[in-house]
Amino acid sequence: MADEKKKIIVVDDNPENLNVLKNILKSAYEVYSSPSALNMFKLLEHIQPDLILLDIEMPEMNGYSAARKLKDSGKYTEIPIMFLTSRSDAHSEIEGLAIGAVDYIHKPFVAPLLHQRIKTYLTLIEHEKQIKSMLELKTKEVVLREAAELEAQNASRAKGEFLSHMSHEIRSPLNAVIGMINIAAEEDDIQKIKKYLEKAGSASKHVLGVINDILDMSKIEANKLELSVAELDFGKMIGDIVDVISFRAKEKNQDTVVNINQNIPQFIVGDELRLSQVITNLLTNAIKFTPNGGKVELNAEKLDSAPSSDDKSSANDEITLRIEVADNGIGISPEQKKKLFTSYNQADSSITKQFGGTGLGLAISKRIVELMQGRIWIESELEHGAKFIFTIKVKKGQENAGKSSTAGTKSANYDFKGYTILAAEDMEFNREILAKYLLKTGISIDFAENGKEAVYMFSENPGKYNLILTDIHMPEMDGDTASRAIRSLDLPLAKTIPIIAMTADAFKEDIEKYLSAGMTDYVVKPIVPKNIYAVIKKYLG
Repeated sequence: MADEKKKIIVVDDNPENLNVLKNILKSAYEVYSSPSALNMFKLLEHIQPDLILLDIEMPEMNGYSAARKLKDSGKYTEIPIMFLTSRSDAHSEIEGLAIGAVDYIHKPFVAPLLHQRIKTYLTLIEHEKQIKSMLELKTKEVVLREAAELEAQNASRAKGEFLSHMSHEIRSPLNAVIGMINIAAEEDDIQKIKKYLEKAGSASKHVLGVINDILDMSKIEANKLELSVAELDFGKMIGDIVDVISFRAKEKNQDTVVNINQNIPQFIVGDELRLSQVITNLLTNAIKFTPNGGKVELNAEKLDSAPSSDDKSSANDEITLRIEVADNGIGISPEQKKKLFTSYNQADSSITKQFGGTGLGLAISKRIVELMQGRIWIESELEHGAKFIFTIKVKKGQENAGKSSTAGTKSANYDFKGYTILAAEDMEFNREILAKYLLKTGISIDFAENGKEAVYMFSENPGKYNLILTDIHMPEMDGDTASRAIRSLDLPLAKTIPIIAMTADAFKEDIEKYLSAGMTDYVVKPIVPKNIYAVIKKYLG
């Protein structure tokens, strides 16, 4: 506290001097008297003084010896000392100052002068402490600022390298897409044309995967990645994943082994898309970093949980799954492990050059697993393979859930003859693609090239249309503005006609914006035939 009295120890073998000094100083300071240097050291075990007034000529231990002991102690070195003495020779004063005393006060002393010299020195000490504290604070600020700048530079460099790498990851397959299409355009053999177009399609899926990774990472950084929970067939999901990635393993003559413990329920409640994304990423990495002829293994089991006080089991009981992807590939060093789950980083830059990839998969997987109330970790050594292990919490599903819906999807017959839709799309090739997709369903389509035209066409003949498909970003009038305009028309059908957004904006707030504009549903671009068929069937039956 600022108004707390400073503590002073006065050491003098003359009791009269002690009393005089105490009476002079007690009004301004907390004074402790000591009749000898030895007694002073005992007193120091209980008191930390701001100043010591030390007589020089004392029996047993004189002031000089006591001062040397204080300065050599380490514990009391910083306590300032003022010598009190009747000696007036310069040699004695020089000796005292050389030991480390801050002042040399001659007896008999004048009380006001003694007060002023003590006050001046204690004020000086306080200022020195403040300056020292400010310097320490400034030093910490500089160190923290330099560390922050270095971190920012490293992050900037990592993002710069990432963007450069993403440019390569996008442009290379795009070159393949454009190249294969150009070759197909010059080819007459229908089988060769199909072969080139298949390769173009495969390369385009790679581009879409890279873009999806970037979008997912953006959602994670904005804390907007969310789960969509539904019933799923766990075994079927694993089978579908293995079917997709197995061709890569076959190309490298690798053995792929899947072990699903019987204690996992057939149906669970969770986010199938995101769980598949994590497992697919881990399996793809394992295949990528395992040499030809190697082995990749997927193991899944339900972990035992603590017994509940309620003996009755519920179909929606929460369970913990443990999923492991193991390989006998190149392995990972301890230094590389530190970077694995970090955004915009791969374990080693040489890995990027040799194997490709966005370097975002594990960071995205980690966030997905955390959203599922689990954790992910790695067990690995260089040249001894790797095990990526994660746990998640899900709920038990209904035993017969999902069987009929799966069959229904496979046998669905999309016949929309007799229906007419209005599609607003400003890009000609997108209109062409949509028309080609929907040709086999028998549906009739009228196209508008922007939102303004779509509003006009609907208002002129509202009874003609059973459903409206609209792009979002269009000239003159965008899709959500057009949707509001249609809903505000003084026409009965304007309030009820399904309006479906076709959008490349996949963020939750974008979707909420479109729905609040009066749209009924949405389908995400790039549009996949089965998705557009499904959303039309949902509203037209």
